[in-house]
Amino acid sequence: MRRHRFEPAALVMGLVLLFMSTAFVLDSCGVWNLSYPRRSVPMAVAGIALAAATAILTQGVRFVRSLRARRRAREHPAPGDHRYDAA
Repeated sequence: MRRHRFEPAALVMGLVLLFMSTAFVLDSCGVWNLSYPRRSVPMAVAGIALAAATAILTQGVRFVRSLRARRRAREHPAPGDHRYDAA
């Protein structure tokens, strides 16, 4: 199987959906009462916002790392790499 990069936002969203499904199962069993939208809607919105914030943070970290890698490649080019030679 081919390796893929780690996606923290997918992990967070999966955990949020797992929590929400557990909450709905508890509601159907009568253990927890989610009949009021005042409780269930903010929980869903907060979970989606948390996943979105994680995705934005992840993209920011990846962007900064790629900038640093490009800067390092310019400062210390590999032998035979003539892309950054002064013309």
